[in-house]
Amino acid sequence: MAAAPGCTERDPGGDTDSDGDTGGPATAGTMTDGSMTDPATTAPTTVAPTTTDPTDGPTSDSEGTTDGPEPAQTVLIAGSNDADILFVIDNSVSMATRQAKLAAAMPAFVDALGSLRYRIGITTTDDGNPRCAEASTGPEHGELVLTSCLERVAAGEFEVPGVLEDVSAACTATCELGDAQLPIKPTATHASGGELAPRKWVEVDGLHTNLPDGVTPAQALQCFMPQGVTGCGFESHLDSMFRAIARTTDAGSPSNFGFLRPQASLTVVVFSDETDCSRQVDEIFTTNKVFWEDPDGVVPTSALCWNAGVRCDGPGPVFAGCAADNHDITGAVGVADEAAVLPSVTQYVAFLQAIEDDKRKLDPLAEVRMMMIAGVPPGYESHQAEIVYADAADPEVQNSFGIGFGCVDGDALGSVPPVREREVAEAFAVGDGRDIFSICEDDYSAALAAIASRIADQIRPACMPLCVADVDPNTAVLDPLCEVFEVDDAAQTRVGLLPCESLDDNWVVPAGVTACFAPLLDPDGSTPSPIDDMSSVCVDQGWNLEFLLLRSAPAPLGVTIEATCEVATNPAAQCPLL
Repeated sequence: MAAAPGCTERDPGGDTDSDGDTGGPATAGTMTDGSMTDPATTAPTTVAPTTTDPTDGPTSDSEGTTDGPEPAQTVLIAGSNDADILFVIDNSVSMATRQAKLAAAMPAFVDALGSLRYRIGITTTDDGNPRCAEASTGPEHGELVLTSCLERVAAGEFEVPGVLEDVSAACTATCELGDAQLPIKPTATHASGGELAPRKWVEVDGLHTNLPDGVTPAQALQCFMPQGVTGCGFESHLDSMFRAIARTTDAGSPSNFGFLRPQASLTVVVFSDETDCSRQVDEIFTTNKVFWEDPDGVVPTSALCWNAGVRCDGPGPVFAGCAADNHDITGAVGVADEAAVLPSVTQYVAFLQAIEDDKRKLDPLAEVRMMMIAGVPPGYESHQAEIVYADAADPEVQNSFGIGFGCVDGDALGSVPPVREREVAEAFAVGDGRDIFSICEDDYSAALAAIASRIADQIRPACMPLCVADVDPNTAVLDPLCEVFEVDDAAQTRVGLLPCESLDDNWVVPAGVTACFAPLLDPDGSTPSPIDDMSSVCVDQGWNLEFLLLRSAPAPLGVTIEATCEVATNPAAQCPLL
């Protein structure tokens, strides 16, 4: 369990909503939870720590204490140590080298995730398009995929369409495991009702994973990340993201259902060298040539995506800036969302904001973020470089993409600067740093380590946000009198949790229950065992108690955790740093 008072530089409430949505992104609705361990079959019972009465709350005799405890106070202990991570990977023809570098950087990504309990799901930017034959491209439409790239090599998905070129090294350079060596262990989710089944995601919970014994998360992800190069070249980053998340609440989606957990942070990582081409009107790809770079052309190029969704300031060839804008089928700009040929960026922002709002009912500091590895110059993430929006000097590049490259890598591969997807990422940025990294770097290890570190930074320890009374000041550390409850507002239940048990310097869930709590109360290593050590975050903030919550089964949907403790009447003496 992880939570603590903290701050974010983004307005936590936001001011977006999904009103007026006419069929594009909508709120994902109720989300589900899961766990790496077998669900307990016993029904929950209302229990509390043996030292307390669960109906009356804790009481104590203050005789012998120096701070004179006040009556107990109850506060929400919010947050978690869980992170859900969705990768949306471009699988079009230009991505072989980039996918190879993505796979090679997976060890750095996993290492930076540290002790998080995380899930990693993968989909592609291929949401289908009238110009892409589904029989050839096999669009995912947001479905999660978890297949070794060696299987894609065998299926010809690393052969450049129309060219006698094999780019399978994008897979084989780092992957040695086929699907036969990567069987996924069955796990349960809340949505499954306790049913164990292999899931289409990688899941890590401490020392436990859903991977085969002996296979590390980094090894598995090096095989799972490369998606081939036969996907549709009209990439739909935003709609693929939307569909992937929306399907997590759809029981008809066996790949996605149950992936998102309400108590987990959510991070979307978009990996692409082109701009978003999520569509709302099909005719602009077939009979309506308003947005084609060459109206006399037989087929449209990717420039259509730029022309239909972006408006730049100034006459060019170098523009003061470029921003997403709604265009209708005549080419008019600034139109209403329902008339736009590409779904409005505001719809996707509202979709993610609604998910964040739901999470903040459980944790007021919960975050949803979108990060990217895309066509920005190296150093963009740290404000050391800026995107230059300019028409391409090469007429072929201009005809292909409608704009010049945002960056060019050492292999002379160019990448289109992001606009629509960039604005969604910016809407959920935290702090001054940018969550967009250059796809033109020679090595993605630093970028992926930074992304993972930012995901890990969203996890906060569960500091008790009150100065708790010490009912026995004669001992070396705090002796609190607290109860912890699992509260289900929908079911109108408040279930007291038992304390966790200590086994070989580890906390474990007692037999017969599915959740427990452990008080962490040693701020400076005063006790011989590290099991009760507080985190530096809680200590530095001045709190004198922290909670750890352990589960052996999926958390019930929508539950919150409350702690009731006697608090100090003289917090200045007992918690001087507050």
